[in-house]
Amino acid sequence: MTMKKGKPNVPPQMRGAYKRNQQLAQQRDAMIAATQPGADGLPVFNLFVRTKVAKQWYPCGSFKGDERSAALAKSYADGGMFSGMSKSQMDKGVSGSLFRDLDKLQGALLRQYPQLKGKELEYGYKLAFEGLSEEQGKIAVIEVKEQSGVLDGVLNNLFGK
Repeated sequence: MTMKKGKPNVPPQMRGAYKRNQQLAQQRDAMIAATQPGADGLPVFNLFVRTKVAKQWYPCGSFKGDERSAALAKSYADGGMFSGMSKSQMDKGVSGSLFRDLDKLQGALLRQYPQLKGKELEYGYKLAFEGLSEEQGKIAVIEVKEQSGVLDGVLNNLFGK
């Protein structure tokens, strides 16, 4: 059998499955690449969800940080005097980001993982950034709540919101 120019050497009846497998492999490679920090040095936050009873983590997506989160991640990785404050700020940022789209996220999660339906969910993230220790690379549990600043607390106390 000879190879055709530009076409894979696959029998005609198997070409549909071959194309599907190629697309799945490309999607898998893209998903793996999205969970790793890139050459730009920005951190990647890999999100996970679990039930409070079962304690088994399920991946539920990832998002890339910005320059501010890169500075916080660098401070956290260096382990200096302000690393605890940096970790707290990253936790609050991830929590606020999840809070904004929580309804959409939960809908997608329940479609993907029906075993989570009707259960109380707990969220966490794993930071992907160069220079983190093994302990810092573990999944951090976060409480999903609206992000608020100092002025929000003052205004809420003054006007009783």
